[in-house]
Amino acid sequence: MSPLDIDRRHFLKAGVVAATAGILETQEAFAARLAELPTPGRAGQGFVELRDEYALSPDITYFNHASIGTIPKIVREAQHKYQELCETNPWLYIWDEGWPDGREVVRRKAAAAMGCAVEEMALTHNTTEGFNMLALGLPLGPGDEVLFSSLNHAGASVCWNYQAESRGFSVKRFEFPVGRAAELTEDDLVAAYEREITPDTKVLVFPHIDNIVGFRYPVRKMAEMARSHGVRYVAVDGAQAAGMIDFVVSDFGVDFYSTSPHKWVQGPKESGLLYVSEGVLPDVRAMWVTWGHTRWKGTVRVFEDYGTRNMPELMALGHAIDFQNELGARAKEERYRQLWQHFKTEVDRRSGVIWRSPVTWDFGSGLYAIEREGHKSSDVSRRLFQEHGYVFRPFATQGLNSMRISPNVFNTEDEIDRFLDVLHAL
Repeated sequence: MSPLDIDRRHFLKAGVVAATAGILETQEAFAARLAELPTPGRAGQGFVELRDEYALSPDITYFNHASIGTIPKIVREAQHKYQELCETNPWLYIWDEGWPDGREVVRRKAAAAMGCAVEEMALTHNTTEGFNMLALGLPLGPGDEVLFSSLNHAGASVCWNYQAESRGFSVKRFEFPVGRAAELTEDDLVAAYEREITPDTKVLVFPHIDNIVGFRYPVRKMAEMARSHGVRYVAVDGAQAAGMIDFVVSDFGVDFYSTSPHKWVQGPKESGLLYVSEGVLPDVRAMWVTWGHTRWKGTVRVFEDYGTRNMPELMALGHAIDFQNELGARAKEERYRQLWQHFKTEVDRRSGVIWRSPVTWDFGSGLYAIEREGHKSSDVSRRLFQEHGYVFRPFATQGLNSMRISPNVFNTEDEIDRFLDVLHAL
């Protein structure tokens, strides 16, 4: 071996040590910052004290976490630090052993947060990617039917129609009476789906929490109903539930659960999670393959065979989960319930403002729809943003004229009151 070869080996070894040390240093710095946060229960702090831990502009009141959440400053700083590490020596920092080890740490954190086995948790890019994997990879063909309602988000719907054209299975979409949300019950919701199931229905798809009016589906009851009618696969869109409400996905009896942590988990954009029940893992063909396909065959990692990954975002997702764990799943859900109750109470006492979502918390969620009677929702959204800095999502689909409100735990009752006063005064 030449002196040059020896020098190169020493250089690479030193580089690997430096890369791993940089990753550990970033993790330790994040942990130290997290321990100093004014989290609820620490020194008498509440959720509202967290407002300064985000980079939101002081000129806006943000009620649109159901579209895109806001990442905590300390998570964003960790993400940027990982990016800096990568760019100091891209080859070394992307392929150093510290990154794949860190990826598995994130997998363990995600599995614990979702309530499933580590070997059932795939690290994807978003909810849509998870459903595309299923539409392409499940054993479907002529005579098979995929069923979902008009409450499905496009990310959990369009992929089925697209694949049906070439694979020969059929897609059945039925209209859900979303305009009657305030008068429906859980049993009404389950019955609406049960009526549509046929002997051909092989896949049932539905949201855990829909993104329009905020129905909280009784997931286990839905799964049991579907199984009783011979449905083979049950797939759930959890984009609006993960990070908002407390649940254990392995208790639901479903086969797949796909979510986007950039909403309520407040993780980096382009980070996703896909639960694949161990019993159906062999049924799904990978959507894409490269060098890892053989190495990871038979494991959930086969769905992550991307080659080069967005490691800074992936590592920062682990820190976003840490942040949410510090807040506490039950404490967060209680805070969302408090905001829901306050919002509904204030809506009910203002004439001309109409509640368009479920009327009980157990059937509702941290996102809800209201209507300003006599005013087009898109016009209201534009005006209230331009004049007052309110950010929310208007909906004019499926016969609705509603505004979807989705505050986060640091939003306040005073912000809600001021918003409703402005809305009522239109």
